[in-house]
Amino acid sequence: MKHIFIFFMIIVCFSLKAQQTGNVEKSIFNFQFGTVGAWLSNEAKLLDNLALRTEIGLYTEIVSGNGFFIAPEITFEPRWYYNISKRFNKKLDISNNSANFFTIKTSYRSNIFEITHNRGKGAEKSISFVPKWGIRRNLGNLLNYEAGLGVGYLTFFNQKYFTQFDSDGLILELHLRIGLNL
Repeated sequence: MKHIFIFFMIIVCFSLKAQQTGNVEKSIFNFQFGTVGAWLSNEAKLLDNLALRTEIGLYTEIVSGNGFFIAPEITFEPRWYYNISKRFNKKLDISNNSANFFTIKTSYRSNIFEITHNRGKGAEKSISFVPKWGIRRNLGNLLNYEAGLGVGYLTFFNQKYFTQFDSDGLILELHLRIGLNL
């Protein structure tokens, strides 16, 4: 029983120390789902208020008249949590990088495989660069939510299914996600 108590106290001390710095966490894992898919991600600390988020997931697109498809996506985005120290000084929750951020999201969408019910329209290979502003907050100890907004550029590679909505150019990106802290 004594060993369990000592182990518990060590864990509590380390978790309190991690919260005392006012910096982003060393590494956090998440599973999130949102309006257009589901993703597994990791944020690794680069500097005191900068983290590199990498994620892999499945995005969903609904095509009018053709149904839907689901295809893979990989994303890299450096996130600058510009108010994490301010939140810490105000004694607000900063666990799991709970703060506001700026980022440049770089996403590659593939058509390596896809799930669809109609072959009339499918996934297209594309890459996008989107500068964004967002917020991340916790809902208790296990859950989190994110919201973000940005305007960027999208380009397609070797388009197979061309429509007026599938052309290179400016895109507006809004993301709303709920996730599980792993």
